[in-house]
Amino acid sequence: MNDRPLWRSLAFVTAIALLATACGPSSTTPPASGSAAASASAAGPVQKGGRIIEGSFSDIKTMDPILVSDTSSDYVTSKIYDSLIQADPKTGEPKPRMATFDQSKDGLTYTFTINDKANWSDGKPVIGDDYLTAKKLVAKSKLTVRKSNFKDIKGWQDYVDGKANTISGIQIDKADPKKFTVTLTKVSCDAIFQISSYVMPTQVFGKYATDTSKDEIDKAPENSAPPVADGPFKFSQWKQGDQVVLDRNDTYWNGAPNVDQYVFKVVADSTVLAAQLKTGEINFGAIEPKDLADVQAQEGLRVTKVPQLGYTYIGWKTDSTTVPALGDKRVRQALAYGLNMKDVIQAVLFGEGQAHVTHFVPVQWAYPDPSTLNQYPYDTQKAESLLQQAGYKKNANGIYEKDGKPISFTIHTNQGNKTRETLAQVASEQYKKIGVDAKVSLDQFQAMVDKLSAGDPSMDAWIIGWSLGTSVDPYAIWDSTQIPDPAKKTTGFDFGGYKNADVDKAIDEGRNPSNGDCSIAARKKQYETFSKILNDDQPYNFGFVPNSLYVTPKGLQNFDPGAFSQTYNINQWWIKK
Repeated sequence: MNDRPLWRSLAFVTAIALLATACGPSSTTPPASGSAAASASAAGPVQKGGRIIEGSFSDIKTMDPILVSDTSSDYVTSKIYDSLIQADPKTGEPKPRMATFDQSKDGLTYTFTINDKANWSDGKPVIGDDYLTAKKLVAKSKLTVRKSNFKDIKGWQDYVDGKANTISGIQIDKADPKKFTVTLTKVSCDAIFQISSYVMPTQVFGKYATDTSKDEIDKAPENSAPPVADGPFKFSQWKQGDQVVLDRNDTYWNGAPNVDQYVFKVVADSTVLAAQLKTGEINFGAIEPKDLADVQAQEGLRVTKVPQLGYTYIGWKTDSTTVPALGDKRVRQALAYGLNMKDVIQAVLFGEGQAHVTHFVPVQWAYPDPSTLNQYPYDTQKAESLLQQAGYKKNANGIYEKDGKPISFTIHTNQGNKTRETLAQVASEQYKKIGVDAKVSLDQFQAMVDKLSAGDPSMDAWIIGWSLGTSVDPYAIWDSTQIPDPAKKTTGFDFGGYKNADVDKAIDEGRNPSNGDCSIAARKKQYETFSKILNDDQPYNFGFVPNSLYVTPKGLQNFDPGAFSQTYNINQWWIKK
């Protein structure tokens, strides 16, 4: 999920399903595009030194990738822990990174071979046991929202349930510790991105993945100060609410970074972020559209626009006990007709985005034909008619109510994100015009994430963003098994408690087709069904898809972002002095 206009893969986040994200060999790191290569050549020889200082108005939550549920934490952990597989930054196609991979003819077994050079910063090699350790940690954690990534691995559920001491589907090659296989119980179309995520150093975290371990990983001190790294940077310090400092990993298997440090700096809000980009206090960040013209006028700065792999939305708690109206599809449709999203995009995004009415976004192959979907044009008469059809009548205060309960709720969003703050205020004002009482609460981002992930019943409506990652599989967000349960203290990404048997079926057939057909044509049919149901049910007002507006100094070389990754080659960045 996203707390700022920066979308990566979580590879968030799922990511995971969310930020998660299929095959043939290629270079470990994708080559720079022609434009970046040309600019680097024109800039002269690489110059070493300097720092990348990235600005954000949300602090990180953890440096343990299996516990990540927000983009800020994902941005930092991805610099410390490298990935076995990566998505091509421009196309989303799976590529080898720290490992190569092969798939068996029946589609059930994947063989991974970790690069001979891949090592941890303490000198130990990255091996198959480190992959297995990471999976055991996910299984034992009570806080992770990643268990669904591995549900199709043979023996996974038995290990999670404590019925087995091993995950039978993961086998380390006895002759080559850098080689291992993962066997699934059924064909899973997006398996390569999901099962390949997370490799954790056994020498550090193995003590939390023993036969007698419970959920100690959730409170491990190493989650806040990781002692070793296999990524381009290694941990130096974390001052909560201020900054995270990572030092260059000189032993990085893919080539030590050209810069000395990567700093993740927390600022008050998007306005301060833009101001500090202008002064040079930070030299990398994503600005909001309101600041675009001003930043573009700065002589020493460059703005790179990239279509986002995600969207900003208003979520509804469809199983709310305090606002039962949100459980009625007609009410949710009324809320869609009652918000002039085109005007919002112009006013909030200054045209740097487009209205959105279902889950998939335009850069994904699963994006449906927009002409097949209801675009919910602004229509207050239609909105009120739907409320009346749902049995609501206006009370003396002009608010629709039924059985003495007015349609009244609070929209929560994260303080500091001016785009979302403005959207919340506009939505509140426009909803009042159709007889709906919507208040606004500006909250601290991480507190919001915790409440939503835990299914807090007080969160009836919220504005946030999804970072969709490279897998199109929507299971982690929309399958009814992913509804968080406060009573059982289980977490999940189906924050609104949305249930629809036909949606679950379409997700399952798109993910694990009963006929084994993982072709895009076959899967697209399932996802078209999925998209049309969501479009009709409106469990979210799906809001808009903004452009990402990345700002760097003109002297920063080799910055070549794509929709699917922005910092994939950060070790190759350098600053011309």
